Amino acid sequence: MALWTLLRHRLQAAVRAPFAGRQVLSLILGGFLALYLGGGLVLVGLAFDDLVREAAPGADPLSVAAKGLLPFGLGYSALRVVMESGLGVDPRPYQALPVPRSALAGLLAVFAPLSLWNAVPPAFIVAVGVEGALNGTGGAALCFGLAGLGVLAAVTYAAPMLRRAASDRPFRAAGAVGLLVAAAAIEAVDLGVGLVSLVDVSAWLFGGVVRGDVLPTSVAALGLIGLVGGYVQWLQGAMVVDRSRRRASSRTSSAWLDRLARRGPVWREAVLEARLLLRNAQTRWTFFTALFFVLVLSGFAVLPIEAADLREAPPMELINMTVFPGLFATGVFAIYHGQNLFSYEGTGVEACEARPVSARHRMGGKLLFLEVGTLFCFLIPLPTLLLSQNPFLIVHTTFFLYNAGVVVPAMIAGATFNRKALEIDQRSFSQTNFSGGRVALTFPLLAVPFLFLFSFDRLVLQFGGVAALGLLSLLALPVWLRGLTRLYDYNRHAMLRGFRASRE
Repeated sequence: MALWTLLRHRLQAAVRAPFAGRQVLSLILGGFLALYLGGGLVLVGLAFDDLVREAAPGADPLSVAAKGLLPFGLGYSALRVVMESGLGVDPRPYQALPVPRSALAGLLAVFAPLSLWNAVPPAFIVAVGVEGALNGTGGAALCFGLAGLGVLAAVTYAAPMLRRAASDRPFRAAGAVGLLVAAAAIEAVDLGVGLVSLVDVSAWLFGGVVRGDVLPTSVAALGLIGLVGGYVQWLQGAMVVDRSRRRASSRTSSAWLDRLARRGPVWREAVLEARLLLRNAQTRWTFFTALFFVLVLSGFAVLPIEAADLREAPPMELINMTVFPGLFATGVFAIYHGQNLFSYEGTGVEACEARPVSARHRMGGKLLFLEVGTLFCFLIPLPTLLLSQNPFLIVHTTFFLYNAGVVVPAMIAGATFNRKALEIDQRSFSQTNFSGGRVALTFPLLAVPFLFLFSFDRLVLQFGGVAALGLLSLLALPVWLRGLTRLYDYNRHAMLRGFRASRE
């Protein structure tokens, strides 16, 4: 009865939800993408035997494939932690139903593998297994298939728990990312040092499963059972009816934020934005993701780039070398977080609008908040660039001025066209919040640097033009603020109607 009750309510919720047609369209497009990728993996899986025999004559294709299961599981887990959204099913609305919490957690654990994320990898696993069975190794092929599906199930249950841990402790998660990068470096030099690598561990564990060895098979089975049990227990703890419940540490205000809030109404609004960022799961996740991108793109500071390389590079190569790392290294926070500024307030929009704060002060606080975030992204790689005397410092400074002067006000202006309230207590890399007005307003400004790079052949004119445009716009922030205030007043009621409709 619990299963059919939950299925019926899931179907009713999907049909009655606002923008149901858009969700169906997204599902159809995702299905076509899964079929496209799955078809490619089937072809690779069918040709895998020939590829292995050509590269390593005498090697068993199933054993070679088993060596990659553990690295695949770790990499796919990292991808799903960043890209996948939430639990897939929010358990809180179903707690009012006559379903025991343990049964509900079990049902959600059963539903978890029914995701498009799990539709593509089995294509390769099944293709390799079928090819192995046709070659006369049916038992080993079956064991490989079970091992591959077990790894995929482990990834499915581990990803939400890792995402919650990363969102609750973003700085610790950043440290864990650093450790993973260091581990990858050790893995890269493993052949020269002779250490035990992930490939060796995977060969022992899943290669043993393919061969039918008792110890590796028992370890893999117990690990999967323990992970599923831990997921069910964690899911029971995640069933919180009160959305407003916070950790004890979040109820205590930071002293330095209080001091900043006393500097005036604009600073107080910026401090409120900072507290919203730090106290809610989705906004903390955006901060962690932006920090991750900044740290990754900061790797350009240690690349051996010379000024002559920038001068001699053709326009398309120069774009690849400068625009992406330059534009997103300092602008990722403004672009990623700024596009949803008002949507993050959508669930409590009535309370936000009832506060006795003028539109000018409110927009000024958001502008100050994103400018500080852009400055923070600029300062992180700056010491490394200065110490290494890397010419990439020119690119970094140029796009900082452009992001601070042009991109930040443009993202706030585009955010006033949002009509969907986002759940700030969920964790996803990207919640669907498409706005045609926002895209029409912000996309051309993100493409402006391309015009300078294609129009001139001297670095002074290419980067000087972008920097000058950003600096002039930065000096004109008071003019931007007046325009943003008028735009906010113009779109305010449409935002309210859209946010209310998206919550129903």
